[in-house]
Amino acid sequence: MPGRSVPAYWLYGERLTERFPDALHIEPIVARSSLHGWTIQPHMHHDLFQFFLVTAGGGRTRVDGREQALSPGSVLLLPPSTIHEFAFLDDTDGFVASTAATSLKRLFDNEPDARALLGAPAVLLMAEASPEMATLESLMQLAMREFSANLPAREFSLAAYADLIATWFVRAMRGARTQGEPVKDPRAGLVRRFVERVETRFQHHDSLDDHARELGVSVPHLSRSCRELLGRSAARVIQDRLMIEARRDLVYTAMSISQISFRLGFSDPAYFSRFFAKRAGVSPSDYRAKA
Repeated sequence: MPGRSVPAYWLYGERLTERFPDALHIEPIVARSSLHGWTIQPHMHHDLFQFFLVTAGGGRTRVDGREQALSPGSVLLLPPSTIHEFAFLDDTDGFVASTAATSLKRLFDNEPDARALLGAPAVLLMAEASPEMATLESLMQLAMREFSANLPAREFSLAAYADLIATWFVRAMRGARTQGEPVKDPRAGLVRRFVERVETRFQHHDSLDDHARELGVSVPHLSRSCRELLGRSAARVIQDRLMIEARRDLVYTAMSISQISFRLGFSDPAYFSRFFAKRAGVSPSDYRAKA
């Protein structure tokens, strides 16, 4: 069982002090994975969003303790501080685009729901011949061409590609099927503030009344806004955040079930076990044994 510490890199294998200066870093999956025997060990990136597209090969990934298969057409969204690892098939290829959260400030300022939609990791499978897949692959190819060149206004261009790639993932997470500009929704700011508050308070087990009062809205309005913009109720947002942290601890630490339950703010380990089993379909100990 791994210890508590999971290494944090800027890019995999590169120390945090080796921070790349560009608004966007993009490279083929094969470039880094082949150097490590097609196996990328568990790690995280503190301030980095990563967007993957698999175009050939595949394998498996484990994201915050949840294992999923990869194949051509798989796309991955990895927000900052997501623990992830890969076991790629030989000669797997595609793209991985990395951008700092600060580089997406323009997107987040203009589309407040974008931060919430990009705030949870996701693995999606796109039809290989779909327009959505073709759009993303073209964006990645053009971004990599710009990244590899040394042309005037390079940094401005890379920042624009970072916004475009992130926007593709925002639309995918919203289930959009058009290329039109998303309609601004006044509820988006509320949902973003709620998600940010959950991120800092989930271990305190604040009630929905507590969250709604601090945000200045009613509980029904908060939950309805979350359901309509995120596809999940406000209560589910809180539960999902606890489950992410629980899976991380079960897979990547040697803490006991009791220690994990207390760290996550549960006063009764038995209640934590019931909470986890209801949502994961297995007990915490069985989940850890299968990880």
